[in-house]
Amino acid sequence: MENYGYQNERDFVELFNKKHLNELDSNSQLFLKELFGENIDNSDEIISWKNKSNQKADIFVKYKNYTKCVSLKCGKSNSVHTESLQDFKRYLEKIGIPYKIINIYVSYHYGYMRDENGNIDFDKAVSSEEYKKIYQHEIDVFNNYINKTRIIIDMIDRFVVRGRNSDYDIDVFVSGTIDDYVWILKYDLYDLILDNKRLDYTSPHIKW
Repeated sequence: MENYGYQNERDFVELFNKKHLNELDSNSQLFLKELFGENIDNSDEIISWKNKSNQKADIFVKYKNYTKCVSLKCGKSNSVHTESLQDFKRYLEKIGIPYKIINIYVSYHYGYMRDENGNIDFDKAVSSEEYKKIYQHEIDVFNNYINKTRIIIDMIDRFVVRGRNSDYDIDVFVSGTIDDYVWILKYDLYDLILDNKRLDYTSPHIKW
């Protein structure tokens, strides 16, 4: 799937690079009009290239003096964001999450059990399913705390829109291949996630 993803990036670059609007299929024309605005026309050539850095943007598409960052997804098992637990803890601390809330997630992550005095027993761990049966009320506390608008927006930025190693945001997310693809613009994504108000998860979860 990884090699297929790289090929898909090359396919999209080839689709757009050194083309004029009228040379593209109707879906791609609509995509570019939403991306650059209705004033895009055939007067200037479109340029596209692959991002050589490991960032959220897979490819860039340029029209006149405007360059847009595009994240591409294909298949059924796309990875959006991964990072170590230590990095995630530092991130939660940075955005002001209290240690007691962070520790709920850490305990869930490792499946740590506690003794009768509430102290963590580092030698005793259980599966996530067993942990949820015992400490579901704590997971609910974690979910209710982090599912605040400002925290959700910050997490969208980190996990989806910008990442940890980039100074710029993704402008659009594309799902599919050059023969059949759909997209969502960045600001529509924020609205979609914030409007999807769900807290009925049994595991630590942002409400999208």
